[in-house]
Amino acid sequence: KKQALCYDEEQLAALFKALEAENLKHKTLVLLALFTGMRRGEIMALEWGDINFEEQTIAIRRAAQYLPGLGAFTKDPKTETSSRVISVPPVIISLLKDYRKQWLENRLKVGDLWQGSERLFVTWDGRPGHPEWPSQWFSKFIKRHKLPPLNFHGLRHTAATMMINTGVPAKVVSGHFGHANIKTTYDIYGHYLRSADKEAADRLEQYYQKLKENTK
Repeated sequence: KKQALCYDEEQLAALFKALEAENLKHKTLVLLALFTGMRRGEIMALEWGDINFEEQTIAIRRAAQYLPGLGAFTKDPKTETSSRVISVPPVIISLLKDYRKQWLENRLKVGDLWQGSERLFVTWDGRPGHPEWPSQWFSKFIKRHKLPPLNFHGLRHTAATMMINTGVPAKVVSGHFGHANIKTTYDIYGHYLRSADKEAADRLEQYYQKLKENTK
C-alpha cells in the first residue's frame, strides 16, 4: 500500500486558520474528519442517532456511496471491522451540539418541504447529501485558501498520524480506523509508526540516564 499523504503540524495550523472563515457546516465536516478519521462515506451516512453526546462516542453503522449508473445509495461499512463505536474528544462533541442546533433551526425554516432525513449533512430540504460532496467542496476550499494539495481522504490519514504522534498504540489506531488487519495500519502508516517508536526509544534512554544520575 502507498504511504499516506497527510498534513504536518504547520500545514494543519494553516488549515485551522482557513476554517475560521468557513460556516459551521463546513467546519464540522472537516474537524469531524480530522478528529475521528472516519471515511468520507461513513461521514455522509452518519445520522444524529449514531452520536451519543453523553458517552462522547460515535457509532459507525453504514456508509454512503455513489456509482455512475446506480446513483447514490447506502451500504454496510467497508469491512466487518469498519462497523465500530469510536470515542471522540469533547471539542468535537461541543461542535456537534452547536451544529445540531443550527441543523434543527434550518429544518424548522423549511417546514413541510423537509424530506425527513436524519443525516448530519443534508441538502437545503433535508435530503441526504451527495456522497461525493465532501471531496468536491474540500478541493475548492484548499484552492481558495492556497493550502498545500490534499484530498478529503487525506484528512483521515492526517487523523491517524496525529494519533500516532501523540503516542496512541498501533493496535488502538487500527481498531479506531476500522482496519481489518493491523498489517494494514503498518502498511499505510509504517513511516510514522517507526518515527514514534524511535521517539519512545529516545525517551527510554533519557529515563535511564536520569535514573543513573540519581544513583550517583
